[in-house]
Amino acid sequence: MKKVLLLALVIAILTTVGVLGMLFYKSISPYEAVSAFSRNEINLVIEDNPIRTESSPIIDKDRTLIPVNIIADHIYENIEVNDKSNRLYVNIKEPQFKLETEELDNRLDKELRLNFLTEDIMGTEYIDISGMENIFGITFEYHQDSNILIIDKLKEKVTTGIITSEVRLRPKKSSFSFSLDKLEKGDNMTIYEEGDKWLKVRTNKGYIGYVLKKKVEIKEQEYNINSQLNVVRGDWNPQEKISLVWNHISKYSPNLSVEGTIEGLDVISPTWFSVVNSDGFVINNGDIKYARDAHDKGYKVWGLINNSFDKDLTRELLASEEAQKKVIDQVLIYSSLYNLDGINIDFENVYYEDKDRLTNFVDNLTEALKKQNLIVSIDTTVPSSSPTWSKFYDRESLSEIVDYCVVMTYDEHWAASPKSGSVASIDWVDWSIRRTLEYIPKEKLLMGIPFYTREWEETKIEDGKVKVKSKALSMGTVKERIEEYNSEVVWLDDTGQYYTEYEKEGKRYRIWIENSESIKLKANLVHKYDLAGAASWRKGFEEGDVWEVLNKVLKGDKQIVEK
Repeated sequence: MKKVLLLALVIAILTTVGVLGMLFYKSISPYEAVSAFSRNEINLVIEDNPIRTESSPIIDKDRTLIPVNIIADHIYENIEVNDKSNRLYVNIKEPQFKLETEELDNRLDKELRLNFLTEDIMGTEYIDISGMENIFGITFEYHQDSNILIIDKLKEKVTTGIITSEVRLRPKKSSFSFSLDKLEKGDNMTIYEEGDKWLKVRTNKGYIGYVLKKKVEIKEQEYNINSQLNVVRGDWNPQEKISLVWNHISKYSPNLSVEGTIEGLDVISPTWFSVVNSDGFVINNGDIKYARDAHDKGYKVWGLINNSFDKDLTRELLASEEAQKKVIDQVLIYSSLYNLDGINIDFENVYYEDKDRLTNFVDNLTEALKKQNLIVSIDTTVPSSSPTWSKFYDRESLSEIVDYCVVMTYDEHWAASPKSGSVASIDWVDWSIRRTLEYIPKEKLLMGIPFYTREWEETKIEDGKVKVKSKALSMGTVKERIEEYNSEVVWLDDTGQYYTEYEKEGKRYRIWIENSESIKLKANLVHKYDLAGAASWRKGFEEGDVWEVLNKVLKGDKQIVEK
C-alpha cells in the first residue's frame, strides 16, 4: 500500500512539475494575449496601453497616418474635427513647442488655433503625424517586425531597463503564466511599474507585460526635450536668374516624389495659406511631405498666403492690430513646421484707402519672418489706374521692405474682358516691365510668365455687337482643341504668339497661344532689363519643352535670343 501511495505521489509530483514546466516555457502570441491587438493589422501602443482601434494606423514610406479620434481620445483632447472640410482644428492654450528664436517664442499668444488637413480613408478621418511631434508633444516609432506603432508623450525623465540575463516576458506577475516573448541579455525596455519582484515593462517591439525584477538593471534616463520646430535658415544668395513656379493647390498637395526634377527651377511656391476671416484666421493646406520632396529635388519652397481676394475682409483685417498679429503668428508657426524657405504674399483686390495699412502689415510680417531668415516676396499687378486692382500697391515702399516683387505680367485681357485678346502679348509685357521699373528696382523684380491662355467664345448679338466670354486653358488642352477642330495655326509678330480660331454652333472661338516659342520671347526680357528672374503661373499648365526653354534662356548666356 505504501508503495502504491508513493508511486501515486511521485506521479503527481512529476505531473505537476511537467504542467508547471509547460506553463513556464509555453509561448503565446501577444496578439492572442492582448485583446486590442489584431494579427493582420498595424497595432497601436500609447505608453503602456494597447489601443483598440476600429481603423488601424497606416504606414508607408513617407507617412504615418493615425485616426483623428486617437489624437482626441489619447493624446490631445482640445481639438475639433470637421469631416466635411477634412480639417483638424487644434486649440493650444499655451504652446509647448518653440520657434527659431526666443524672441519669436515670446511673441506667440498663450492661446493659438491651428488647423491641418485630414484625409478621409474608408470613412475614417486620418492625419499624418510625421513632423507633427512637437505640436502634439509626442514621439513615435514603428516596429515592422512586430507590426506595432508606439507613441509616447514627451517626458524629461523615463525609467528604463536593460536585461542582465535571459528572461521571459509574462502577461501576468507569475513565472507560470504564458511566455509572450523571450528577452535576451542586453535588450532594452521601458519600465512603467516597479514592484518587489516584478516589473511592468514595454519591450522595444511594443509588447507589454511583466519580467522578473532581478533580471533587469534599472536606470533613470533623462532627456533634454528639443521642442523646437526649426532653426534659423541659412542665407540664400542666388548667382543666376531666378526661376519660380507657383503650384496652385486648392486643398491636397500632389506627390512631388513621383515627378521628375525640373532642371533650372529654383523655387516652387505652393498656394497653401489663405486669410479667411477678419479675425485673422488662416486656412492651412500645408504638407510636410511635399516640402521635404521639393527640398530633395533642390527647390526652395516659398509658401503663398493670400487675402481670399476679398477687399471687405482685408479692410477689417488691416483695421485690427490683433487680427494682423494672429495672421503673422500663424504664418511663423507654419513656416517653421513645413521648413519653408520663404513666403510669397498675394494680396489682391484691396481698397485704395487701405494702401498704407497694407504696406504696414507687409512691413510687420516681413520683420517677423526675417527672424527666421526667410525670403519674402509680394505679388503686384501691372501699374494701372484701377484703385482696387493696382493703385493700392505702394510699390516703392513695398520694394524697400521685401526681398522680391513679382509683377503679374499676364491677364492683359482678363477673364471677364469685354473683348477677346492675348493674355500676354510681347509688346504689352515689355511695356508693363518698363512701367513697373519706374517704382521697383530691377534687382528685386521677377517678371510673371503665363503657362495658360484663354479660349474666347464670341457670340454675335443684335446691332452687330459681339458678346464675349472666356475660360483658361492649359497648353496641352489648346493642342487638343487644334487637333479636334483641325484649325489653322499662324504666327503673329505683333503679339509674339501663335493664333488659331474655329467655329462651333454658330460661335467663333479664338486662342492666342502660349507655348515654348512665346515663352522664350518673354523670358528674354529678363535679360533685356536685367531683372532678378521670372515667376510662372501655373505648374501643370505647361508642356515639357517650356522648361527646357526657360532653363536655357534664364540660366544661359545673357544674349537676347530672337525667334
